[in-house]
Amino acid sequence: MQDLRLIIDEYLDRGFGSMNKNDFEVWIFNYLLQTKLKGMSNYAISIELKMPESKVKRLKYEARLKYGDTKDANIYAEELESLLSKAQLKKNGTCVQFVVEDIQLRKYLDSLLKQDGRFSDTSFNTEIVSIDADDLEFLMRTIFRNKDWKEFETKAKKLLDTDKVTFKGLFKKFAESAVGQVGKQTVDLTFAGIIKFMTSLLL
Repeated sequence: MQDLRLIIDEYLDRGFGSMNKNDFEVWIFNYLLQTKLKGMSNYAISIELKMPESKVKRLKYEARLKYGDTKDANIYAEELESLLSKAQLKKNGTCVQFVVEDIQLRKYLDSLLKQDGRFSDTSFNTEIVSIDADDLEFLMRTIFRNKDWKEFETKAKKLLDTDKVTFKGLFKKFAESAVGQVGKQTVDLTFAGIIKFMTSLLL
């Protein structure tokens, strides 16, 4: 009941009658995303709320635009790091795939790539992003900032005993060892995950 009172108070602060049906849905959906639906996939939410997955995607997008902090780069960095921890390598390690259910995050990544004349491929499935290793390196340099990249680069150079470190070269090693030998489909492509993998190669 306490949550309901807070919602009513917030609505009254906006002005009674100031919200239409869609505004109400987005408002309630945003509240659910922070509580009951937190961490659930689009499909799981669609089953829980008995609505088409397409509507879930739309409501998520609108909720983030209206109530999320779309200018906070740290939030996007955290979300991308989570996605990269469950990525897949394709084409012998030259291409990376990961699932992006959040439309706002996908648009943010696309905008960064376009600013530098790059792009990702979502033609097969709009939620599956396929990206070249060089373009992912650009994204990680941009989103995780120079300091994080330099710390990673310093560790990688020391481990590999080389002055030049490229994602294309690292991902090829991933494809040959992590995927080829173990048969894993999913790899951890965060900075921490890559360092851990390189360390394992030296053992």
